[in-house]
Amino acid sequence: MAIPRIFVSSTCYDLQEIRFQLRNFIRDFGYDAAMSEFDDIFYGYDKHVQDACLEEISKCQMFVLVVGNNYGSFYHQEKKEKKIPDSVTLREFRRALETKISKHTFINKFVDYDYKNYKRALDKKTLNYFQNHDVPDDETNEKKTHIKVDFDKNYHFPYDSYRYVFYFLEIIYEQKENNAVNTFENYTDIKESLKRQWAGFMYESLTRKEKNVSSLIQPIESKIDRIEKNISKLFESKTANEENKLSFDLTVLTRENNLENLKSIQEKIHQLLNDIIYYSDSTEEGQATSGQRIFFDKRIEFELAKVWMQELDILISSFKWSKFIHVETVFKDFPIHSYDKWYNEVSYTTLFELNSLYKSLKAEDKNNLANTVMNELNKNIIDNPLSLEDDILPF
Repeated sequence: MAIPRIFVSSTCYDLQEIRFQLRNFIRDFGYDAAMSEFDDIFYGYDKHVQDACLEEISKCQMFVLVVGNNYGSFYHQEKKEKKIPDSVTLREFRRALETKISKHTFINKFVDYDYKNYKRALDKKTLNYFQNHDVPDDETNEKKTHIKVDFDKNYHFPYDSYRYVFYFLEIIYEQKENNAVNTFENYTDIKESLKRQWAGFMYESLTRKEKNVSSLIQPIESKIDRIEKNISKLFESKTANEENKLSFDLTVLTRENNLENLKSIQEKIHQLLNDIIYYSDSTEEGQATSGQRIFFDKRIEFELAKVWMQELDILISSFKWSKFIHVETVFKDFPIHSYDKWYNEVSYTTLFELNSLYKSLKAEDKNNLANTVMNELNKNIIDNPLSLEDDILPF
């Protein structure tokens, strides 16, 4: 009977204990572990040992990446003139991307916290530059690179290795799909996360047949229901001419379709604003948790909401390679009172969709949308600052 083979990628020396425990966990689960230090990998005599590890990834069904404080040894084929050469671990991650193998990524919680502080500071500097300079689209990436190089020269990295580790994390967070990222403090965090993920995968596999049948039936039922409604509308609006033939007034259907489109847009706007203002996540025990991401000191006026919507385009352009944007940057000119210290970033995709929707509207509808945004944001004014929890950061 074939069993899943799981490739474990990380720096070895600083994470040796975690790697050893992970190996036992994978084997106890009934799976096969592929780890370089345990002779799980075939080393061909005509290949470098690092390349043998890369080739092994394509023979596995899952890839588990653990990132700690260290960047690791440089990959032997990296060009010397490259400013930040790939480490062996980073090259393994790149190979996993190429093979599209299922991945689970775990980042040390404190390293991730330091990285997000660094990223927030860099994003502020980048945004400030683009707001004050007119940069052609074809020069955007080059200018961002120059800003980052200058920023890194003066930034106080907690450890020298973080200069490289942060480069690795940036590549990880840039991935838009097949990129489950979790933070950890110890091996137990990793183990519990994998147990939940694999249990969920088992459930999905067992129920997939039922879901496939349901996915075929439901659209058909929906279409039949829509046809019945439309036919009913047609006969409600019919009139008889002198030849006793039927003609139909299609205005009823037109109004119905417009109303459906409007409802769809309203629901989309509500969803996007909800995703910006609030957060939703799962705890380690698998329980859902949600809350408010940001709070304001005072009422948001219409003009501020309108300017914010108009300038979303600048924000989107400045952070086109970012997966998340910190709330301080998103609401730069707003009277922010505080925000949740763990859930303080807004999805780039959410802001992109809101901006695209706004740009597609007519001038009058843009004002209406800005008014809706104003009303939603004004639901987040602090009435009693003393009632805030410890996880909210005041300024």
